[in-house]
Amino acid sequence: MAAPTIVFVPGAWHGPEAFDAVRKDLDTRGYPTSAVSLPSVGTNDSSVAIAADTAAVRAELESLVNEGKDVVLVVHSYGGIPGSNAVRGLSKAERSDAKGSVLMVVYMAAFAIPAGTCLLDGLGGQHLPWWDIQNGFVRPKTPVDIFYADVDPELAAKTAATLLPEPWAIFTDKCEYEPWKHGIVVGYIFAEDDSALLLEAQKGMASQFPEGSYTASLAASHSPFLSMPKKLGEAIEGAAKHAVVNV
Repeated sequence: MAAPTIVFVPGAWHGPEAFDAVRKDLDTRGYPTSAVSLPSVGTNDSSVAIAADTAAVRAELESLVNEGKDVVLVVHSYGGIPGSNAVRGLSKAERSDAKGSVLMVVYMAAFAIPAGTCLLDGLGGQHLPWWDIQNGFVRPKTPVDIFYADVDPELAAKTAATLLPEPWAIFTDKCEYEPWKHGIVVGYIFAEDDSALLLEAQKGMASQFPEGSYTASLAASHSPFLSMPKKLGEAIEGAAKHAVVNV
């Protein structure tokens, strides 16, 4: 069986280039990869939110599975919501007459929330103190501290400078699908020292998953794809191997 394609979905404010280092590591391990660009990132239209981001992820997935490729979807932070929505109907069981399918969704310090709830619900309804909300858009006030505490300072500053505003609507639009309830294998990669999505919250979300779901834990802040891409690559490879034997 050919190695599945690893598709990355970034979190809020970030572009697909955030995953360049871990994608290079996975390439050395024999895994093809891609990364989705989310339309909500940097838009000046405050109505562009989860529906548009879901459509972007879905388009990438459909392109791959229709080519007969199996996919492991790795979602980060906010990307867990459009990622969850996008896999509806793409499982191996639901595509039994087709060659390609989504084998697994891996939540990497990501929001795995019930259908009918939103990101803000996942945070207990509280506005976080590091959000800068103005005119329907949100920026992070202290991204280096919140996202990149264990990242090389030069890389952290460089990455922080690339962040773009997000519409407030991404925090209030609803999640529509729970892959773990519909036969798609799921897993969670915990970021133990995360200041954006606390470990306790990550574990609470992962507790919804079926018994025996894949987990890995990294002594990382919110962005292990920057601070420890090789260790993250190892964890994702472990998830991909789990997916292949458990689908």
